[in-house]
Amino acid sequence: MVADLFIGGAASAFHKGWRGVLAGAALLLLLPACATPEADNSDERIVDLPEKWDPIDIGEADLDLPLRSPFEIAELRERVGAHQLFQNLYTFQGVDGYLVTSRVFFGHFSDNASSEVSDLKDFLSFAEAQPIVRRRKLTLAPVKPFRHPDLHSAGYYTKATSELRREDCFILRIGTRLVDYSSVEREPEDIDTIVAGTLCSDRLDEAALLTLLSRLEVVRNREDFRKALSQRRVGTI
Repeated sequence: MVADLFIGGAASAFHKGWRGVLAGAALLLLLPACATPEADNSDERIVDLPEKWDPIDIGEADLDLPLRSPFEIAELRERVGAHQLFQNLYTFQGVDGYLVTSRVFFGHFSDNASSEVSDLKDFLSFAEAQPIVRRRKLTLAPVKPFRHPDLHSAGYYTKATSELRREDCFILRIGTRLVDYSSVEREPEDIDTIVAGTLCSDRLDEAALLTLLSRLEVVRNREDFRKALSQRRVGTI
């Protein structure tokens, strides 16, 4: 299966219905196999993402998530689509689940993706479809909107719990705009970054995860980033 993505001029976008899931030990981001551009946007066209994820060193992360993660990173994988769409897939030590970060390097996601991330009903479908939620028959807690303190943001998060287990799951799908370019025309609601995933642990800290999401930045200086990683406490990277 090859994932399809909308891009329009400088803008790249997931089309309606993209889903990120981790099934067992397989590292998969499931995206629809076909798409058609919106009729009212002649600039949009389909872009393929490679099916394969390549393991990379955490020092090569697109965002500074490794500096801010409350969990030790078990593995980081990457795939890069046309028109500079970067995706990183994280798994963590002692934590079931995954996080996927997707960022358009120069531009923003289309209206399709922005609308989907902002759609409460669609987020509920995304959360209910997570394999770990179905397998463990977890109950979703009330959904909360994600609010970035400084940037435009969209999306939701929730917890999933079971009476038979102490372990909680944190499910999220949020969008933000991390970079502004003077040469790229944008609307106030446009986003260039989407983070989605499910994390399950008996030491889940919702406040720490929200802080992580609220402070994410693009890695601009690779040398400084690697130096900061080397100074982190053992067990946090």
